Amino acid sequence: MSGDSSPAEPRSRGSVLAEMLCLAGAALLAFFWIIPSQVSGGGLGLDPGFLPRLCAGAIGVLVLVDGVRRLTSRSVPDEAYAGGWSALICIGGLALLGAFVLRYASIAAAAAVAIPIGMLVLGERRPLLIALTTAIVAGAFWFFQR
Repeated sequence: MSGDSSPAEPRSRGSVLAEMLCLAGAALLAFFWIIPSQVSGGGLGLDPGFLPRLCAGAIGVLVLVDGVRRLTSRSVPDEAYAGGWSALICIGGLALLGAFVLRYASIAAAAAVAIPIGMLVLGERRPLLIALTTAIVAGAFWFFQR
């Protein structure tokens, strides 16, 4: 992203494998230990831990599918993080902003702030798509939160 960075080199198979194992391990840790220890059962309807476990399981499956696809691909390997540290800093800042808004407002307000900024940071430039995504997600959170 900066003009002074050297061209990105292809990622090694070892780094792809290490990334896949770390992320899949984190998903398993979340699914079997972190989420159950933070969610209490009971009440009517679905178990409160259902959606977080579903998301952790989906993340784990997607990580494994992507990792296997990249390891077995015969094409040119992916470049090594062309964005460098700036991408991590941007997404981390977005997460902090969302957490700050969530702390002092509501989840719908946090979605209304974080979604359009996140889409812009990730490169989306179509205003209608940004507005509709923000309205649908923030509206759903507002509807289910009240």
